[in-house]
Amino acid sequence: MGTKKLLGIGVILILLLGITGCGNLSRQNNSKVQAGSGLDQSSTEKQGGAASSSGDMAGGDSSAVSRESESPSLTADSAPKTQQEALAQIRSALSTKVPLMLPANIPVEKGRYLASTTSSQATKYKVNFYEVDQPARLNSKAASKGTLIATVEGTAYKNAASAKENISGYEQADTSNYGELLDLGHQIKAVEDAGAGHQFLTWNEGRWCIRVDSPNDPAYQNKEYPERTQLSKNVVAYLEDHMLPVPQKIGVVSINIWNRNNGTTVVWQDSQTVYQVSSGDPMTALKVAAAMKSK
Repeated sequence: MGTKKLLGIGVILILLLGITGCGNLSRQNNSKVQAGSGLDQSSTEKQGGAASSSGDMAGGDSSAVSRESESPSLTADSAPKTQQEALAQIRSALSTKVPLMLPANIPVEKGRYLASTTSSQATKYKVNFYEVDQPARLNSKAASKGTLIATVEGTAYKNAASAKENISGYEQADTSNYGELLDLGHQIKAVEDAGAGHQFLTWNEGRWCIRVDSPNDPAYQNKEYPERTQLSKNVVAYLEDHMLPVPQKIGVVSINIWNRNNGTTVVWQDSQTVYQVSSGDPMTALKVAAAMKSK
């Protein structure tokens, strides 16, 4: 009996040890599986991140290719295809202490391009605007061979008084001493005058003096503007809807419609600076002047 009891107890102990070992092994295996799962998840996340990063790089490469396939950015040596590009080039090219004023737009025939030439120094700048058949680089021969549209200039003087003195032709038309005045519409009346083969129409709008100079002899009349009265009415009508720059003191619009000396200048003072727009066509000069904007 004693021996059998000992054998029974031994068998029980062996069985208990086996069960405990299996439990420990199961827990160890589960721990390994869980640990393995964590590593796999981390590895997967890292791989996903790398894939995402790789995708970003691919996207970046694609974007770079796309950017390379686009037109290169405009440089000083490029031929501008839009007015905005042309005006940006002009501003960059002008080296002056004069406060810049340039037109925001220039009248150009549809299908043609704006080109320009520039010159500048500390106290003065000048820009010639041309219309060309094909885009032309700034200050190139191709630009200067185009059709001149208008010229814009800015000149700085030592003080405002000197600037005002350098504007000629201003007068305050006295309509009270004339029995007959020319009605230009919009409540504007012009004073008529003549002398030495010239006919003049003069009127004021705000701080501006506007004068039309035409010949008495029709043989010298500009063919595009054969009738000074109608041209003057057109000017008044245009200025009714479009504002010229406001002069600090005075401004003068001089319109010459002689066939040999045709041209229009729009000149005004802003502090110690005098700005001028000139063109062979009166309405073009007004359009450019009305579009002038400070930098």
